[in-house]
Amino acid sequence: MGGERPPMEAALSDMRGRLPGISRVALAAVALLGIVLLSAIALFGYRLIAASGAFDVSRVEVTGAGMATHTVQRAALDQVGGTSMLNVDPSALAQQLAALPRVQSATVDRAFPHTLAITVVPERPVAIAPTGSGRVVLAASGRVLGEVTRGTIGLPVIAAAPADIPGPGGVVTAPGVRQELALAAAPQRGLRFQVIGYGQDGLTGRTANGMSIRFGDSEDVAVKLKVARSVLRRADMGVQYVDVSVPAAPVMRQDSPDPLTANAPPPTAPAIVADAGGGAETSTRNAPPAESIRTLFG
Repeated sequence: MGGERPPMEAALSDMRGRLPGISRVALAAVALLGIVLLSAIALFGYRLIAASGAFDVSRVEVTGAGMATHTVQRAALDQVGGTSMLNVDPSALAQQLAALPRVQSATVDRAFPHTLAITVVPERPVAIAPTGSGRVVLAASGRVLGEVTRGTIGLPVIAAAPADIPGPGGVVTAPGVRQELALAAAPQRGLRFQVIGYGQDGLTGRTANGMSIRFGDSEDVAVKLKVARSVLRRADMGVQYVDVSVPAAPVMRQDSPDPLTANAPPPTAPAIVADAGGGAETSTRNAPPAESIRTLFG
């Protein structure tokens, strides 16, 4: 068993025995020629099958695209409909589909004999922005998704110059608009903003009942939202303005914003800070500047 030679080696040895004049180089050339011929036959067969129509794309199944399902199907069929599945490049097609306005990313699989299975991660609409000719929907990524639809009509409206909003499929780069989108995309849990702006007072959201919440900027926006919820749970109905730009020292007013709060120094210890569950803790140490929540509630 251990002394047996491999079949190929045995065949070559036998051939050398029968044809002693054939060198190793000649045998290698014959073997290489055989491989080339076999490859050519396989390639010819592959092209013959591809051209036969036996595996032409005639159906596209799309999952995860939501409202963009029909758009993705149409785009895929326009690109590769009637093309042999053997000639479809899934990666290239996925990149082309990701260029659609409402598609964040896509993956393409071939389901022989005639179906392409496409899975889409859609863009998440979070806000509405004005343009020179109407309004468009923006995704959390800053991408312009297109015109306002029935399902997006309740999204907050952000302040933006028409020049800051590119056409459908483009991505917003204006820093102020990006700050507004960061707030619009954050989980608000009850703080439903109608309008979000970014100006001299920084980032501000206004709710349906006219209350304004000042965030300063979008840094730590999730923490600032928790603090704002904690403040409002303990406030009376007359509060019209809450400033959480310094989340450790939230400030509220009965009527209008106080520009001095924008420059208030951070406190020695927080007056109210949100805990992981969305609740709040009150510190009894040094009171923060301006009218802190600790001062108002004792």
